[in-house]
Amino acid sequence: MKKLISPILCLAVAMALCSGTSFAQDKKDEKKDEKGKPAEKKKGDTLPFNGKVTAVDATAKTITLSGKAARVVGITSETRITKDGKPATFDDAKVGEDVRGALKEVAGKLQAVSLSIGAPPPAKKKDGEKKGEEKKKEEKK
Repeated sequence: MKKLISPILCLAVAMALCSGTSFAQDKKDEKKDEKGKPAEKKKGDTLPFNGKVTAVDATAKTITLSGKAARVVGITSETRITKDGKPATFDDAKVGEDVRGALKEVAGKLQAVSLSIGAPPPAKKKDGEKKGEEKKKEEKK
């Protein structure tokens, strides 16, 4: 009887350890919908982008960005567009301008959530850098 308890106990422990990995695998599957396809990304799943506009298609309402692989980004009525920090429209986007913003993938196509046209604003300086500049100005006087 004692010889039988030890193998049963080892088997129970092994089963408990193996079931833990199957639970982890089930969590991966939760990200799929009822048909087994990957679930749609949530609204907050955006990616930043930046580049130069190489083409503007007014009919399709898309802009093409420069880079190693040219990206075509769709512009919708929900896209927040600004130019030099002020509200703008799709017609303000011209070839050769710098752009940046956030995009998401919808039905296999890239779609802009926000689009900023023009040079990026100057970087904000930290308090320490401001003090250093003030000291330099005082030294020059």
